[in-house]
Parts: sequence; C-alpha cells; structure tokens
Amino acid sequence: MECLIELFLFCGVVCYFFNLRPNKMVDVLSTRLQEIYAKWETKTQVTRNAEPTSTRFSLDGLRRAGLQLQRKKIQDREQSRKIRESSLYSIKETEPLMPLIKHKSSFLHYCCNTCVPASKDTLVKSMLKQQQQPYGVNVLTQKPNSRTFFSKIFTHLYLVLSFKNHDYPRVTETVLNDEKLKEAIKLTALETANHEGCNEEKAFAKTKARARSILLQMESTCSNAFIKVATWMMYKLLPCFIQSIVVIPSQLEILKQASNTGLPLVMLPLHRSHLDYIMVDFQMIVNGIRGPLIAAGDNLRMPFFGWLLKNLGAFYIKRRIDPVTGRKDFLYRATLQTYIMENLRAGHNMECFIEGGRTRTGKPCMPKSGILSVIVDAYMDGTIEDAFLVPVAINYERLVDGNFVREQLGQPKKMETFTSTIKAIWSTLRGRYGIVKIDFCQPFSLREMVKAFQAQQNKLALKTSEGYLKYTMSNSSLYGTDVVVEEHRQMVDSIARHIVYDSSTSMPIMSTNVVAFLLLNKFRDGCTLDKLVEAFDSIRQELEFSEKNIAFCGESVDIINHALDILGPGLVMQQRQEITEAIEGNQSYKSNVIIAIRPISILPNVIELSYYSNTMLLYYIMDSIVVTALYAELQSQINDPIAIAENNITVLQNSLLERALKLCDILRYEFIFCKPCQELRDVVLETIQNISHKGIITQKEEVYLENELWSKRYAQNFDDSSDEEYSREREIRKIEYKLSLRPEHSNRMEFLHTMLRPLIDTYTCSAFNLRKLVDRSLNEQELIQEVLNEIKTKVDGGIISYGK
Repeated sequence: MECLIELFLFCGVVCYFFNLRPNKMVDVLSTRLQEIYAKWETKTQVTRNAEPTSTRFSLDGLRRAGLQLQRKKIQDREQSRKIRESSLYSIKETEPLMPLIKHKSSFLHYCCNTCVPASKDTLVKSMLKQQQQPYGVNVLTQKPNSRTFFSKIFTHLYLVLSFKNHDYPRVTETVLNDEKLKEAIKLTALETANHEGCNEEKAFAKTKARARSILLQMESTCSNAFIKVATWMMYKLLPCFIQSIVVIPSQLEILKQASNTGLPLVMLPLHRSHLDYIMVDFQMIVNGIRGPLIAAGDNLRMPFFGWLLKNLGAFYIKRRIDPVTGRKDFLYRATLQTYIMENLRAGHNMECFIEGGRTRTGKPCMPKSGILSVIVDAYMDGTIEDAFLVPVAINYERLVDGNFVREQLGQPKKMETFTSTIKAIWSTLRGRYGIVKIDFCQPFSLREMVKAFQAQQNKLALKTSEGYLKYTMSNSSLYGTDVVVEEHRQMVDSIARHIVYDSSTSMPIMSTNVVAFLLLNKFRDGCTLDKLVEAFDSIRQELEFSEKNIAFCGESVDIINHALDILGPGLVMQQRQEITEAIEGNQSYKSNVIIAIRPISILPNVIELSYYSNTMLLYYIMDSIVVTALYAELQSQINDPIAIAENNITVLQNSLLERALKLCDILRYEFIFCKPCQELRDVVLETIQNISHKGIITQKEEVYLENELWSKRYAQNFDDSSDEEYSREREIRKIEYKLSLRPEHSNRMEFLHTMLRPLIDTYTCSAFNLRKLVDRSLNEQELIQEVLNEIKTKVDGGIISYGK
C-alpha cells in the first residue's frame, strides 16, 4: 500500500513537470503496469510436476512433503514481494516512457521536407480526413458501382468499357521539324560527308532518312482500344498466378489530383520484374489516369510482343548507344531527346526505370540518370512549366521472372526471344506467386527540387568563388556534345539518388522477405517452427514500431507457413522430426513431433534466397555498418581474456565513426546510405546513438572532482563559441562507449554483423584475387569465375561461413 501511495505521488509530479494530460498519464501508467505484471507472471510462477508419480509415501513422508511444499510457497511469495517492490522502485526512478501503442502506417511515403517542403503540403490536405487503409485493397476484386444485370454477369467487361478515353497525340512530324534536331542532322551530315568523302546533299538526305527511321522504330503508337483490350486480358490472366495486387486507395487519389493539375506525371519505379510496367500502367488506367509512355529497352522489340507493347505505350531506346564508325551517335541521342521533350510538351505522362535494368540482387541499383536528365532539360529550357515526379516501389512475394542465378554466377544474360517469351508466359500462368504490393510515394515538384539543389550549389559556389550554376543544353548528355557542366550533372545525379532512396525506403516488406532474411542470417543451420515464429514476431514488432511498409497481417504462424509455401521446397526444406523424451520420475517416454526448417545451402539456392532477404537488409544496413565497424575497432580487445574478465572493453566515438565512414565508402556502390540533402556523418552518429539506446554500447560517464568542475565552468567563459563545428568535433572525440557483454546484446551484435558478412567476404576474396592480374592477363569472365571458385572452395572448407 505504501508503494502504491508513492507511485501515485510520483505520477502527480511527472504530470506537473512534463505537462502531461491526465488521460495521457493513464496510458503511460497502464503500459508500464502491464509490463510489470507480465514480469510478475513470468518470474513468480511455480513449476509443478506435469505427471503424478507412482511412488508411495509413508505417513512421515507425506508430512515432510507437505511441510516442504508450504515452505516453498512462502519462499515464492517472498520472492514475488521483492520483485514487485524493486519493479515499483524502478518505475519511480526511471524516466517515464510513452505507451507502446501500435502506430498506424502512413497512407503514403511523404516527400523530403528539406528539398521540397512545399510539395509535402500539396495535394494531401484533403486526403488527411479520409479513412486510412494501411494494408490497402486488392485491385483484382474491384467491383463496378452499377448493379445492372450486365455489370453483374460481365463485371470486367463492364469495367473496361466504362474507362475514360484519353488523348494520346502522335508527335512524329513535330519532332522531325524541331530546330534542334535539324541542327543535329546538319552537323551529322557534314561529319559524314567529311569522313566518307561523299556529296553533302547526299549525306544530308541519308542522315535525314536515318533520323526518320530511328524515330519510327522508337515511337509509341498508344491507343485507347489496345489499352482496353489489354486491361480486360489482365483482369482475366493475372488472377491465374497472382493472389492479389494490393494498393492503398488514398495514394491513387493523390495521383488523380496531381493528374488533374495538367502537369505531366513522371513515374519512376524501381525495377524488379517485367511485370513492373504492366502493374503501374494497369493501376493508372483502371483509376482513370492517363497511361504513361514507357521507356523500354530495345531488347523487347521482338515479333508480335514488341508491336503489342508499342501500342500500349512503350517507346524503345537502345540499352547502349553504339558508336557509328568510331564516333558517338549524336543523331540518335538528339532524336531521342527531342522525342521525349515533345511528348512532355504534348502533355503525355512518362515512365522510366531510374535503375536502368532489373536488379539482380534484390537491392536497389545505382541510378542511371540519362532519361531523367532530358526531363530536367525540358523544364530548364521552358519546354514544360513543371512536372510531378513520382517514386514508385513494387514488391513481389515471389519473383515472376524466375531468378537471376545464372547472371549472379557470372554467366551472360540470355536475350529475350519470341520463343523464350512464350515459354515464360506459359510457365508463369501455371505458377503461384502470391501477393504483389505497389506503393506510390507522394508526387513532388520537379521545379522545386531543381531550385533546392541549385540553392545548395550556389551556397557552395559562393564559398569557393566559382560562380553560380549556369544552364547548358548538354548535361550528361543525350544531345549534341560531350561538354558537361559538372554542377548540372551533379544536380541530376542527386535528384536520381534521392528518388532511389525514397523508393527503397517505401519498399513494401513481404512475408517471404522476412522469412528468407531470418533463415539466411539467424538460422542458416536450421531451426524449429516455434523458434522461427518467435524471431518473426520480434522483427515484426520492430518494423511496426518503426512504421515500415509491411505487406502482411494475421497470425505469425500462418504468415510463415504461407511464405514457406510460396518460397517452395527448392529454397527451404521442411522436415517433421519425432523427438522422444523420458518422463522425469517415471520409466515411460513421450514423443513430440516438431517441424525442422532450414534453407537449402547449395550456392545457387542461397543466391536466390538472398534476393528476397536483401529487401530486409535495407532496413538494417546502417546498424550493420556500425556494428561491423565496432567489431573491427575492438578486435584486439574482444580477443583479450583480461579485458573480457574485467568487463572493460571501450571504444572512442570518433574512432568508431571513422571506421564506419570508411566502410560506407567501400560499399558506396552497393547502397545509398542517406538522402543527398543529408550528411552521411550525421546519419552514422545518429545510428551510433540508437545502438547505444538499445544497450549494445553504453556511454561512459566522466567523473570530475569539484575543483575540476569549477575549472571546466571557468574555461567555458573563454571558449570561442563562434567555431561551433570545431567545438562539436571536439566533443565527439571525448565521447567514449563501453561494450555490453550481456548475452542478449552479444546475440544482437552477432545478428547485425552477420548481415554484411557475405558482402564483406565477397569483397575480400575479390580483392585478393586481383593479385592474380600481376604479370598475367585475364578477361572479366575469367576473373569472375576464379573469384567464384575461390569463394566456393572457402565455403566448402569452412574458412568462410556465409558465401553468396
């Protein structure tokens, strides 16, 4: 009773100092008391025999057993009382925590508040009052609003016929009559005449004919009729192999509002599958938004399918712009750039894959900003007033395209053909690929983004006296010349990296991603279903508390069984095992049946499984970077038994920071660690502090005598406060952390360290294999094969544990 009175007095003091409302304080108390109650239940429960023994006791024996049981109850009550008192004391002495209430997922990924603050408040104000649906809805089960007999019997046909018709103007003649393209034709004709020694008029006619041929092969012939027929076919075919296509309605509503402004939408998805452009186009069409023109690789320009995609909005570009007789193909570049700019001027929406090709690893690729540079040019030279850029993230429970194991093993990519496409479609229709989740990030203004990066560059230019950013038509450059303004190239690259970062942070997390991640990084040697459910619950709570984009719901055991079914026996092995245990105090035995789960450890299977696992790696990468740096910095102390015995393993924050930054530099082509408007140093420092809050490392308190404290206060009066950066750096150098040796913290460290080990081992083996190039020559294919062979040998020999 006395403890409860003290508790309520403490609550009153907390309400007064922290200005908490009574109802909020009730939430805090309720949460903390529930936690303490859970601890009482787990720590004070009395273990009893599950089975009665068959031993017969005498009267004295029964009396002794009764007294022993009574003493045990008294001890248990005393222990429970001590636990309650210590728990209530800890409530009074610790800082009050906010109740751990599950947050609702945001209805969309907001754009950057630093670069485009105005765009963040645009279009969303009217959406905030709408009911949020964090898990989204299945588009394949969409029903028409009408309840007529025709709409009930022919649902999909009724939906398709009710689609709004949009205008898709052709810009062929406009492109050919463009003054910039005409100038490029003249320059190319003169160069051709000088190089081949032919007549200028003949060279001009030949060059103009080639420009028309390039344009006709490139251009899209999109039409409403083809779109409606294809959409009806998608309604019929997609349910054959996809369980559901999940989108959040409020995201589509904000796209509609952006489309209604009259500005072009530029859809910028991360590229995982050939279904990506079908999925984005399908969502826009069924929601009344004009379908985009899609930049497609010319490898898809095959018989029938190439013609079909062209009529659905695809325009074909070369994956590599090959040189013409030893010179760069300026004519192709000029034609492509003019075609894109004229389509933007005509009001077309555009779609291009910022990574260039599909990711082979499951991680986002570094951006290729060629098409984006043209769109930026279209704004900067006044072709368009503005445009909305829309990062898009699409994820699949199982990849429809199969896997990229051949290419990961160093073999060349097989080009798509008509026959291979037919086989792939037939195989896909017979498969089962689970759920597809599409996440549209908040659209943001291209004009605002460009001005934000220009302002940043102007500040740097003022410091270095290099002047302001000046616009030139040639940036990276598809058009004209190779003269590149470095500031402009950096600006386009920064925008591209920002888009990839935004898309990757909003990437939906599928159940297969979490299961593959746990099996590869925590249970590589196998585990029981109960252990997997326990680890799955732990990660699920972390993701939900961090408001990550989770694409699954329900009981964890059901989710795991679904994920294992989708991954299939080729990647994960499940075995039912019977375990016999002796019953204590009896001669009998009982049998328990458990399910043992382990990943298939053959290299190709591990590569495919890591594709799904790498989606989760993005959410832990900074923690893993810092912990890996911590291992490297403390290697000598961790192996020192004296330091471990004294529990005195320490590290300076500045040393840990420098190690982590070096590791980030090594892996800068694997991950985008932060937004371009952020400082990587600040992100690493924030990660170190987060790890400290989790208890893996704890900041050491400096102990000063009274005269030392007086000296420090006196010295502050003479400190030059104008040099804030120097003062901050000096404070960082002083901070020292102590490593926790508690088992739960050590296990967490090892778990985070394991995530990067495959990548670090691969880099290490590759670096050592570069020595083989001394005094000998190897082509790329041979070198890759030697690296793979050495990794396989080391994995088989147990030298490295996590080869990929």
